Order: sequence, then C-alpha cells, then structure tokens
Amino acid sequence: MTTLQTRHFSAFKNELSSHYGFKSGYCFLDLTLGDGGHTEEALKAGCRVVSFDLDASAIQRALDFVPKDFPSIVIDPETFQGTISTDFVWVIIKSNFVKVTEIAKQLSLPKFNGLIADLGPSQFQVLSPGRGFSFLIDEPLDMRLDNTLGVTAADLLAVLNEGELADLFRIADEPFSKPLARIIVKQRQLTPIATTKQLADLVSRVKKFQIRGRIHPATQVFMALRMAVNLERDSLRQLLPQLPDLLLKNGVMGIISFHSGEDKLVKDFISEMEEQQVLSAINTKPIEPSDKELQISQRTRSAKLRLAKKIN
Repeated sequence: MTTLQTRHFSAFKNELSSHYGFKSGYCFLDLTLGDGGHTEEALKAGCRVVSFDLDASAIQRALDFVPKDFPSIVIDPETFQGTISTDFVWVIIKSNFVKVTEIAKQLSLPKFNGLIADLGPSQFQVLSPGRGFSFLIDEPLDMRLDNTLGVTAADLLAVLNEGELADLFRIADEPFSKPLARIIVKQRQLTPIATTKQLADLVSRVKKFQIRGRIHPATQVFMALRMAVNLERDSLRQLLPQLPDLLLKNGVMGIISFHSGEDKLVKDFISEMEEQQVLSAINTKPIEPSDKELQISQRTRSAKLRLAKKIN
C-alpha cells in the first residue's frame, strides 16, 4: 500500500479531456505516470493506456490509487520476454521516457491518439523521506529520482565553482543566483553543505529581506539542483524529437512544464515542427492553472501546458 496517503494532484485534467477528446478505443500514452492522475482520466473514458515511470514506488502508488476495474500489466523492458496482447487495457512500463521509441519498437506498441508528459516531480517524490528533495525535511541532499545515478545535489554544491553554481540556479529562474553562489562557495570552505536544512537556511539568510509570500525562498534553488542531478533538461531535449512519430495523424501531444526554461524548449520545438509541417500548435500561449485548480493545489501555480496536433 502507499506510504504517503495524499495523492499528487495532476494539473490540467479537464484540459486533457476537452482537447484530447478521450473516448472508447482511443490509445493514450502517459510518459510520466506518477500517482496515475492523467492515466486514470484516460482509462475512465474508455481509452487503452500505456504509462511510463522509472520509479517502482510511483508505479505501486498508481496501482493503489487507480480503481481495480482496469486490468494492468507492469513490464520491465530489460527483462520482459513475450508479447503484449493487442487488446490490452493498461500497460505500465518501468523505464525512463527517453527510451520510449526504442521500447515502442521492442514491444510493438501501437501509434497513439494522444500523449502527455508532466515534467514536475510528484508530491510523493518530493516529500518522501530519505530522498533529499524537500526543505521541509532535514536530511542528506540527494535528489536522485533514480538511485543508480552517480551525482547527488550535495556533490554539485561541493564541486561546482561560483560561476557554474550561478548558471545552475538561473535555469530555475532564481533571481539571486550570483549572491547565492558566492555564499555557498564561502560556506563550503568552512563546512560541507550536506543537508537540506543547511542549504535552505543558507538561501533564506540571503533572501529573507527580499522575498516574501507563500513561496519558500529556497524553492528555485532546490528545483535547479533537482533538475541538474536528474539531467531533466537533457532528458527533455532527447524526448521531444521522438514524440511526433509516436502519434497517429491528428493525434495530440501535451507537455506540462514548471519553469520558463522548460517551456521555451517545448515552445521552440513545436515552432520548429510547425515550420516542417509536422505539428500544429493548439495554443499559442501556454495554458495556466485555473483558479479552481489553484484552490486545490498551490503546487501547480507555475505549471504551463502546451498542446500540439500532428498534421503530417
């Protein structure tokens, strides 16, 4: 059973239903399963769904949260032998989404009427103890979504020089990148910055008189480190070119991003595909969370959804 009972709130579920036109027989690809919110919307509408997630605990949570009415099979492509039934209901693939084209060929997956990639970590991942994502829990600065990765957030804080740290913090739109990089370099000469509390306190000390409101002053620094540790921008760059070929003609793709750097990568990719007459942007400006969604979850406040349709 799940160890954190509060389910992650999946942004833009209403937009998915309206823009994708979910219906029976529709084949949907959820590249970021998480707690299964987007997958469940598609399943309830009668779609057949293929979901990706590298995190075994996330897969188990999705299986716990999604109603048992939908038969599922979990596949590890590294060890799977055999074939998938052509009338599957829900296939869960334990893998990084950057391998989606390779795995689709390996498993003879169909082309999809629609797909979604939600680039934010789930609430469970952020709040789970021992992972080092949250400034709300004092623990080692790890931040790896995949514990086979070699570099932790503490490692980056220990080895990057001042300029490299400032550049890193800018990828999450941190306005105090330079002073934060400077104080981290000074502090680590006295003692290693190894825990979430050490880093959060350091950031708060620099920003407490400049930044006020409900957003914790360390939010952007923690986001930047998480993105760097998990190679998130590189993964997005690898993923985007694969998406059009996964879709049927008139199929819809959607990307949910959480900061300007990711959103720009998605925007530029869609523009490039429009020039090549492969995709057509459905929305010229990103869709942002409704007031109703923000009342349910402030975590979605920075979410942006871009949609495009395959035209060729």
